Amino acid sequence: MLNRIKKKQYDGFKDFVESLETTVLASRYNIIVSAILEDPAFMQWVTRNMKSFEHFLELTSDDIEQVLRSNDSMMMMLARAMKNLNWEKYSPNFSRFLGKLKDEISYLTEVSPAEQEKAQYFILKAARKMQREEKIQGFKWELPPQDIFHTLTLPREGVVQLKFIDGSVAAEGEALKGKRIGLWKHFYETKKVLAEGSYQEDLKEGLWTFFYANGEKRSEGRYLSDSRHGDWKEWSRTGELSLSQWVEGKKQS
Repeated sequence: MLNRIKKKQYDGFKDFVESLETTVLASRYNIIVSAILEDPAFMQWVTRNMKSFEHFLELTSDDIEQVLRSNDSMMMMLARAMKNLNWEKYSPNFSRFLGKLKDEISYLTEVSPAEQEKAQYFILKAARKMQREEKIQGFKWELPPQDIFHTLTLPREGVVQLKFIDGSVAAEGEALKGKRIGLWKHFYETKKVLAEGSYQEDLKEGLWTFFYANGEKRSEGRYLSDSRHGDWKEWSRTGELSLSQWVEGKKQS
């Protein structure tokens, strides 16, 4: 997945970051984890550059004003985005619009989490677009070194360790003919296990288990040729179990 992005160098990197920022949370997790398993150091650079709606609220008042003036519906979207937040915390950055924002929020009776998320992404996309067009200063990029775009290659055979930026172990397992094979373990930066399972010629095969950062199980199921296949179990952070069925990477139920 990442090789196509890496070929576009910094443009591809920025596009990938901005795309992930406004991908719904459930899908975003799956994309990020799959990419971390592929190249953990590259994904460290990606995640450290990702911004949230809260980062937008911390932009300068001039930048925020420019974004709010860019679209007639922006104030309504801002009210939806901030309905369930402690919006008064950020009121100094909205001093020129505070009265109008209060009115818009007061008109809203209820905003669902999905509606709020959609509004936040709408505004974040607008801010990123205006930054690309150099209409606002926007968010600061922390760009990786050029060699991060090189295709990740493994030794021909033997025990392999992939590393994070600081040199700590991100994954370990075996390679044969330059491809991952057998049992591999992937780690968080905290050294806790992120995922463990088997590869066959670089593709995830058989039973895989994924974990939360606290060590509790997050999901478990089987892969077929690098795609989820069959029954999968998923646990919420509170331990609630849900079941789903997949066929060649597509969720059926």
